[in-house]
Amino acid sequence: MRLLASLALQNLGRRRARSFLLIAAVAIGSGVVFTGATLMRSIDDSMAVGFTRLGADMMVAPEGALTNITAALLTVEPTDLVLDADVLAKARLASIARAAPQKIVRVEHSGIGSHHELVDLIGIDPARDFTIQPWLREKLNRELRAGDVILGVGRDAPLGSQLLIFGKSHVVYGKLGRTGVGTHERGIFMSFATLDALAASMPQRPAVLAPGKVSGFLVELAPGATALQARFAILSAVRGVKVVTGESSLSGIRQGLAALLKGILALMMLMFASMAVMVSVLFSAIVTERRGELGMLKAIGARRSQIVGMMVVEAVIATGVGGVLGVTLGILVMRFYERSLVYYLENIGVPFVWLDLPRTVAFAAAAIGLAAAIGALGAFYPAWRASRRDAYDLVRGEG
Repeated sequence: MRLLASLALQNLGRRRARSFLLIAAVAIGSGVVFTGATLMRSIDDSMAVGFTRLGADMMVAPEGALTNITAALLTVEPTDLVLDADVLAKARLASIARAAPQKIVRVEHSGIGSHHELVDLIGIDPARDFTIQPWLREKLNRELRAGDVILGVGRDAPLGSQLLIFGKSHVVYGKLGRTGVGTHERGIFMSFATLDALAASMPQRPAVLAPGKVSGFLVELAPGATALQARFAILSAVRGVKVVTGESSLSGIRQGLAALLKGILALMMLMFASMAVMVSVLFSAIVTERRGELGMLKAIGARRSQIVGMMVVEAVIATGVGGVLGVTLGILVMRFYERSLVYYLENIGVPFVWLDLPRTVAFAAAAIGLAAAIGALGAFYPAWRASRRDAYDLVRGEG
């Protein structure tokens, strides 16, 4: 293997201009794919934060319940009307991508604020919630636990401090940013388990705290589904509910950007495919040019596997180096984005979530590995065809 690598390096060094152009072409292709994939994934994660801050596409609440509709956020008002917690899961509606249940209880004499102040206690399922946690402005460096609470921006308490609710101590886990919605500004958010644990301390047990009951659901549409389709499906499958839709343009923007990202991914795959064809054509020409050299190697006893191995190793080295340079170029381009566009977006309050280090390293390794694999596949067939020919024919340059 060391001999094959040595011969491959010598061949690349003898034809420096051609080797440089090959490495540069692969570097550009790999750099575009690595940068595109990383930015695409970062944009996708940012969309997950940004669009969930715009709230749900629609809300499912008990018929007769009060609802609050703003330009972006949908919220259920506290009510005695409830729904079964599994009503949407049983319906199995294809038009719904996910649904976040909520329990909302308005209480007084809770020990928060003045003696008669009404306080909204809002229970969420942390694993399914996509409308509350994205608004976290600050939080403890851990997951939400039983006994933790999240405060709306209208309530002031230090992060990590103790908050007494009905005489029970709770940890201030996080604080929300300003939303402009009353329940979000004044509310105190907690997991279902934390809210249920408070039921025994309340003077009256609200109906929503009964097992298996919720105040309503915040719903995100499935890709390609329209609000009209989902509304009709929900009302057809579930009795005793009303469906409130949010700003329809937000759903269209979300689905349009998701389709755009898929299109970009397809274009990157086409770029890699075209790069594979280019490498294959180039090594076909290289093999044709070096028939005499390959014939001499066969004449002095080189085996077919050694000839194929030498060409493949040469291609892997060239394309692998191109992949490394491409990833380096991609990192520099992303640094430029970070100092320009991303900096501007963050200054105007639009979050941009960069891909974390482990996944960035994985994307870089994948880009380099794909570049090297393309080189190996591109060189294998021309080298295999040449290795099957007689040494005499190769030296004479026939066929």
